[in-house]
Amino acid sequence: MNERDPSTQRWITSGRRNGPFWQWAKPNGLINLQFDQGWLPRTEQEQRVRSFLVYAYQSSQWGWLPYDIAPAETMPFVCEVPIRETYGVMTNYRGIEYGLPSNIEQRFVPRAPKFFEQPQDQEFGRIDQITLGNSGSTFGISKLSLAIVVTLTCRADAYPVADYFWFRMISGSVSEASLVNLADSRYFQHGGNLMINNPTSEDSGTYFCKARNFFGTAISNRVHLREITIGQFEKRERPKVIADGHRDAIIDCLYKNTNTGDLNYAWFKGAINQKVQQTAERFISRNGNLYFSRVTDGDSGKYYCAVQSDNPHLRYLPSQTSEGTELDVRSTFGQERSPRIFPNFPHVFPTTRLPKLGENASIECIAEGYPVPTYRWYREDEFGHLHPLQSKAMLNNFNRELIIPNLQRDDMGLYRCEASNTRSVVHQSVSLLIQIDPVFVVPLEDQVLDVGTTLSWYCEAYPNDLNQLRYSWFINGTEIFWDRLTLIQQQRLTITNNLLMINNVQPYDNGIYQCAATNTQNNVQRFSTAELRVLTLAPTFGKNTMVSTLRSTVGSLVSIICNPEGAPRPQIQWVKNNLPLNAGGNVQIFPNGNLAITNIQLMDAGKRKFVFFFIYFV
Repeated sequence: MNERDPSTQRWITSGRRNGPFWQWAKPNGLINLQFDQGWLPRTEQEQRVRSFLVYAYQSSQWGWLPYDIAPAETMPFVCEVPIRETYGVMTNYRGIEYGLPSNIEQRFVPRAPKFFEQPQDQEFGRIDQITLGNSGSTFGISKLSLAIVVTLTCRADAYPVADYFWFRMISGSVSEASLVNLADSRYFQHGGNLMINNPTSEDSGTYFCKARNFFGTAISNRVHLREITIGQFEKRERPKVIADGHRDAIIDCLYKNTNTGDLNYAWFKGAINQKVQQTAERFISRNGNLYFSRVTDGDSGKYYCAVQSDNPHLRYLPSQTSEGTELDVRSTFGQERSPRIFPNFPHVFPTTRLPKLGENASIECIAEGYPVPTYRWYREDEFGHLHPLQSKAMLNNFNRELIIPNLQRDDMGLYRCEASNTRSVVHQSVSLLIQIDPVFVVPLEDQVLDVGTTLSWYCEAYPNDLNQLRYSWFINGTEIFWDRLTLIQQQRLTITNNLLMINNVQPYDNGIYQCAATNTQNNVQRFSTAELRVLTLAPTFGKNTMVSTLRSTVGSLVSIICNPEGAPRPQIQWVKNNLPLNAGGNVQIFPNGNLAITNIQLMDAGKRKFVFFFIYFV
């Protein structure tokens, strides 16, 4: 369910309460719940008063939840059918290989492009001309050795093999994007790879690619190419920091991060080669500041802040170092005092954006006090109850930093930091939120339709809050704008958020259709892609040949599968001994065309031996 339903809906089941008992409702009667496991925590009271049983997500786990369903409430469910009864299930599914010979290898099935590798955001850093100098070489570093090549990659599954085209956004609309100029010698394209040699700030922007073949065109996710620049510190005298002995102190890095990338900070004392080491009393926050929980005479001196881009994939990491800040410790005497957590802590990093699903998050907590405080961490639920940290969580830097790797939806929530010494215990909590790019819980699926029928496509993405998501539709890589459609197109097409319908489909409607879900909070857009194929096809048993002989035992059931391919869908009639065979008695004919004969007797044996089944198509 974690993979199938990231939106954590409540799923209705056939569970019902009957007095003090819970039972499953089945076609042949009721069955008592035979186990006490699987109930969600703190549902004992609800088990005695609620009427229905749903499968739900609560307190970081899936389980049974007693529930009362409102009259107009709709809930998802799973349809379960015994295997022995599947012959009567009606299915309209047709794969994109429908009507093709059965001996065609899957890789040679004609199909429109669908991306299996999407482009990713890229960053690059460069040494500026001031650092490099006019000679083209500084400290043995040459322009040639610092040559940078950025590669944007997209790859699609298609047959025939797709052609690729790269575009750059010039406004907020995909329709106004411009084709990348491959005449520029710095740009080179090989298949779905776009390579930019020695990119400059002018190359920063938003890019996407399209993959095209005879059957349709698909558009990729939009990605950002960004130059990482580290602005210089202000050239001005820094105010002296004065602190009393055994008291707290804060030295501000005073760096304005105008770049949206995350940064690494380091501090030096006295000289640029004397790095400040973090101890129980000293802490370098990811916000750049140097915190002292307690200062002594030995902490007096001049401190320098260094900042560097936090991107290990860059070939060159831009960096800058500040002017010095003087710390003056005035006295050496201090009294014991209770801990005090510094303002704005605990704090979640990164700060320039929400941490993304699958990334690592850091929560910092720093307090002052004497004796120097120690730290403990807990998870806090909506009722204020405390719980241990998840097993994957890690504590660093004297427990002042909580690292949560590989963020998942379960990791969201409140985290409490406790700081304590011999005087008292204080605590503060912070909420961890995660950026979850749109994930399709109901993706599009390929459709093969008869001429003149109605296409209906529905997609649903998580988060499924329409206040947070905006849906749009694309046909062959072009976004559908209602005011740009002709009157005839408007009469055939209906779009209602994440539902698209086309009446009276024709072969010219064939192609790639994409449902785009855009998170309105961060403008991240993701696609669900499917191919429409409208065709006419004479009936054929090429893939689903009927068996010529069936054997059965007395009293059992015989089912004969009739599943020809054809478009329009063939109408099926059964014939026995050249006479039409109708449903009745022990003969059942299902809407899907399959035939079932129940309660077979010995008297049927001779007859069955000489029965021939024919199928007529109208």
